[in-house]
Amino acid sequence: MLTLKECLKDVKYIEEITLVELSDKLWELGTLEKIKAEVSPELFTLHIGMNMIGNWKGSGWWGVISEHAELVPFIADTLEAFGLPALKTAFENVISCFPEDTIFSNDDTYCDTVNFLQNVRFKVSNERLNTISIEKRKEMVNSINRYLEELEQLTEPLWGYSGENNGWKTVLDFISAHK
Repeated sequence: MLTLKECLKDVKYIEEITLVELSDKLWELGTLEKIKAEVSPELFTLHIGMNMIGNWKGSGWWGVISEHAELVPFIADTLEAFGLPALKTAFENVISCFPEDTIFSNDDTYCDTVNFLQNVRFKVSNERLNTISIEKRKEMVNSINRYLEELEQLTEPLWGYSGENNGWKTVLDFISAHK
């Protein structure tokens, strides 16, 4: 089982490129399930965290949730492990807006769900989603947008480029605590 200590044993100074290279190395193992089976829990949490923050920096929370569905089931636990209870709660509020039977997987059904929640004017082909009234859908879209805005406001000071360590302090603190 690959550990965090093993991966960083020869690293003197951790920079953003160090994190990217480590994440790329882990992705070479395969899917998240495969990675989870082959690395220590701390290293897996770090991998989720690096991808969560890196993708957030590129496209915000909606981008993480809509384009990187495979990360979503692991984000709440990662936020908890990173000591970010307010972010965890805000993230869970966003996810609570998804239909109960949502499977976070980059497939056509999930794409329909994302489109359904993103804008009431977006057409979806999923019959189950189309049975939801327009009034209920408007309520769901408004709720997810409100919760996303709250989540973004909490996240920006921590992970934005003006944040400590260019927004990577959370990851660096986690590494320091588990090295």
